[in-house]
Amino acid sequence: MRRYIFIFTSLFFLNIFSDEEVEKKIKALLPNDLTINFIDQAELDGFFVVNVDNNQILFISKDFEYFFVGDLLKKRLDQGYDSLNIKYRSLFAQNLIKKINKKEFIQFKSPKEITEITVFTDVSCAYCRLMHSQIDNYLDLGITVNYLAFPQDGLVGKVFEDMQKLWCSDNRNVAITELKKGNDIEANACTNPVEDHFKTGRLIGATGTPTIVLSDGRIVPGYIPAEELIEIIING
Repeated sequence: MRRYIFIFTSLFFLNIFSDEEVEKKIKALLPNDLTINFIDQAELDGFFVVNVDNNQILFISKDFEYFFVGDLLKKRLDQGYDSLNIKYRSLFAQNLIKKINKKEFIQFKSPKEITEITVFTDVSCAYCRLMHSQIDNYLDLGITVNYLAFPQDGLVGKVFEDMQKLWCSDNRNVAITELKKGNDIEANACTNPVEDHFKTGRLIGATGTPTIVLSDGRIVPGYIPAEELIEIIING
């Protein structure tokens, strides 16, 4: 069973509860099969923020009497609003990506890098293939692309096997291009991170491919042309 990830930053108000007591009380409010990824103090006074399966966000009052599910908005100085749900989901995704060894990435590095994106990809998916066919557009706009494995059919079947071969390839950049063109590659066996990548994708809430994670942790599902993506990155 996976251990809970607790971020607990200045969490305990007046030390009324220990961390174990908080965990126990929150678990009692949730279905038994729901996994808690982290518990932290929310920006909303008097509430905890709880991250659970598929990177979903809950807000629970510190007296454990109120339970809020939904998008919580915070007013900005410019009269707009920011989603606290997106903030906490992004923080979790960003932290998970940072823990991955960079040697596990299949990286296409921009020579004029402005930013990096992490893309959970499947070599058989049509939109993943479309995105990769336009890889030079992303690189030309200063976007370095880091691929992680996310076989849509899970950890069984031909695509899973192909992605293991890919991560065991001597030249993964060439191999991923060949697979996304519909060509086969040489079979090599090795200890590979495909299963770990898939589980990480599930943790951040990926359900399909491509799933793009920006450098600040924001999650952008689906294929986005390079020109649109750079606008999202720059303008938020």
